[in-house]
Amino acid sequence: MFHSCSMLPPPSNKLIAHLDMNSYFASVEQQANPFLRGKPIGVCAYLHKSGCVIAASIEAKRLGMKVGMTVTEAKCKVPSAEFVENDSPKYRAVTSRVFSILHELTDRVEHYSIDEAFLDLTGWYRDAAEAAWALARVRQRIKAEVGEWLRCSIGIAPTRFLAKTASDFEKPEGLTVIDRDNLDEILSQLDLEDVCGIGPRIRRRLERAGIMTLMELKRYPVANLMRLFGKYGFFLWCKLNGMEVERVGAHGDAPAPKSIGHSYCVPDRVNRDGKVVAVLTRLTERAGRRMRREGLLAGTVSVGVGLDSRFLHLSEPASDSFTLVGAACDLLQDMWHPSTSSGQAERVSFLSVTLSDFSGPSSQMRIAFHPSLIRANKRMETGDRRRAVSDAVDRVRDRYGDEAIMLGAMLGSDGEAPDRIGFRKTDGVTIGI
Repeated sequence: MFHSCSMLPPPSNKLIAHLDMNSYFASVEQQANPFLRGKPIGVCAYLHKSGCVIAASIEAKRLGMKVGMTVTEAKCKVPSAEFVENDSPKYRAVTSRVFSILHELTDRVEHYSIDEAFLDLTGWYRDAAEAAWALARVRQRIKAEVGEWLRCSIGIAPTRFLAKTASDFEKPEGLTVIDRDNLDEILSQLDLEDVCGIGPRIRRRLERAGIMTLMELKRYPVANLMRLFGKYGFFLWCKLNGMEVERVGAHGDAPAPKSIGHSYCVPDRVNRDGKVVAVLTRLTERAGRRMRREGLLAGTVSVGVGLDSRFLHLSEPASDSFTLVGAACDLLQDMWHPSTSSGQAERVSFLSVTLSDFSGPSSQMRIAFHPSLIRANKRMETGDRRRAVSDAVDRVRDRYGDEAIMLGAMLGSDGEAPDRIGFRKTDGVTIGI
């Protein structure tokens, strides 16, 4: 049993750092354009009143601009704000320069996302104080060698989880060390949702169990927590108690994702031309293709339309496009109504697709047959056959380009939802790809 004292992992004695670039996309834009420096700016998926903000500068955040706002909403909130369209190649190029500096500190650097990394400094520095001094120098080098407007927060702790918690503790440009002596003090200042892996749903379940704070969670009997949450409860308890449950991987050795997805701020033309389903299909296909590259099967498909979101648990894990797209379109149908009682089309401003509840492939697994898919794909008699078709399509696209072959439902979506930085989640943290 996991909760047996003899089976608990030992307290970690490692020296782990987490570096997180602050307001990254917006800071890169401010560095590239001196006119934007010191001003509130929003980075948008596209420059249109209905476009949504995907990143806000530190100055804009202080004035109330939030990610997810439309350009119109953001302008009303921050009239003085400037807006720029996102430039993914520019952000990736800057990331490469930042991470090259990190690799001079240790040979164990995990590129966790486009704007954050974990570093295993164990054996490289005597203690956290020496590591903090070295990382403060790194921050100075980033400003001097990459850009003076690039800011980062740094956390140092015995584990990945606590290092991430430390870097989030003080933003922007904080440097926080968590050790056994101040762990309880730090946790007592945080809310349940302030740490990775606890969202609104988990928080509500914890509160129903009488757990209102992180300190109550830390001191909760691990056996009882496992009865409530299974393995997740065990690992969460270990993380809060400073126990080592995950290592820092080298570049290219990132932990397996918890979810993979894509989102798109939908322009007016998509609604006007009736391309919403086509765009959703494109997003689902792109997420499914990335999932298949990881060698995974999805157990849950989630779709977001504006501020509303729904999910569908598949009867069995799936990786083929037919199952995933069919489930996504069914969820869209539940939330979106192309025509209303007034005769006006219901406008969609934001679409997202997320695949989660992953498992590894198995020759014994059969792919889910959602009712709508059975109707739409009568000739696809077996899950294995549908999976084989999806794999073949992936190979064609890898060789001849993404537009070489596509599902019929994607027709009309050319030019929409372009290839930009996608997202994945590992341990509750969104990762840009």
